Amino acid sequence: MKIFKIMVALLLLIASVKANEDILLFKVDNSKGNITPLSIEKVLVKAGYKVEENRDMNGPFKIQFQKTTYKTYNLLIAYYPKIMEQLTIKYPSSGIFNPFSVGIYQKTGDKNLYISMLTASAMTKILGKGEKLFKELEALNRKHFLEAIPGGEITKLDYEPIPTTKNLITRFELEVDDEEAEDMQEEVEMVIENGLKPIGFTMASFNAYGVDLENIKNEDYLYYDTYSLCKLKVIYNVSINHPEAGSYAPCSMAIYHKKGSNKMVIEFPNVYNWISTFALKDKELIAILEKAQADIVTLIKSAIE
Repeated sequence: MKIFKIMVALLLLIASVKANEDILLFKVDNSKGNITPLSIEKVLVKAGYKVEENRDMNGPFKIQFQKTTYKTYNLLIAYYPKIMEQLTIKYPSSGIFNPFSVGIYQKTGDKNLYISMLTASAMTKILGKGEKLFKELEALNRKHFLEAIPGGEITKLDYEPIPTTKNLITRFELEVDDEEAEDMQEEVEMVIENGLKPIGFTMASFNAYGVDLENIKNEDYLYYDTYSLCKLKVIYNVSINHPEAGSYAPCSMAIYHKKGSNKMVIEFPNVYNWISTFALKDKELIAILEKAQADIVTLIKSAIE
């Protein structure tokens, strides 16, 4: 009877342990420094991923903020073409994960290197659909990222996200005749690109994803572009206590026009995902995030109005 009570107590204890189900987190002993963002990228490319960017953030951190607590802090963005093609054909909004974001980090003095990204359940929650394909993507991520960190394991963050009633995607639609779509595309994208730097954003990468679709003989879209956007002030401040924030940075903004729709769409996962996933409560930090959100919304409105 005593043993039974102990087992029940242990099961209850395990059940009560908090964990963040939004983040897929890898951990590996990197005492020797053999694993680097570049070595990880090489494994991904060999496995069939397209890596759009693998950016060292320590340099920018030191330049703008004069310090960093990380030996390694990289933001990697990538996508897996076969799954992304299926997602885009079924769910136009899925471009907000094309590419998806990956944080690679190791704190100064810590032997462990970590890799963070969104889980299939988090992507499904944000998009509101696509669970089957996101689970396929997560299975591939688990397989190939473990290949990239020999001796590594999947672990958990010891806190839970906080619920939010906010929309997790910011979306704009602009009525545009199909015949005028490409002229409007050029005009809108030029305004957005020119307006990023004045509000503190950088374009980490640009992906004319419509070309990928054309290569597989899909002609659903007149164009489909994705911008990977990052604001240094945001990722620096959030990463101080939440280095796993690389799971959302850079953020992918999709701009596309589906044939026959007479409509341009611009959408991206917004900062309320950060606030929810990382259970942020610090008012100053939330203000930084909401300022970034407001600035990019204002820029997009100026481009389409």
